[in-house]
Amino acid sequence: MTEEGLNASILRLQSHVVETYGMIKDIYKREQQEGDVDKVAQLCLKLANYEGGLLTLRGYKQDIIDSAKVEEEQQDEETQTDHEEQDDESVIDEEYLAEKSQTFKNSQAHQKKGKKKK
Repeated sequence: MTEEGLNASILRLQSHVVETYGMIKDIYKREQQEGDVDKVAQLCLKLANYEGGLLTLRGYKQDIIDSAKVEEEQQDEETQTDHEEQDDESVIDEEYLAEKSQTFKNSQAHQKKGKKKK
């Protein structure tokens, strides 16, 4: 998720807060009807949830962003380490061949013998 996604979530919660608060005000302005008390109580619970979510997201927003950056950096370091290890393993030089390859050793011995005869 991007920072814009977090900002969009904050805006969504803000819009729910404003909408719910508006509904409570509308109920208060009109003549009282049956069920208004329950409606206001339910809307207040929704409003409290939206406000709580909004405050929580605002409070943790920077921590969320920072933690994602740290994880990306760790993944980048791991990827670089993996590539370096693969590069180290994939480079075959004369020293490696002299150590590991019997065929290379035989060819080197054969070349030395050929140079001595001339």
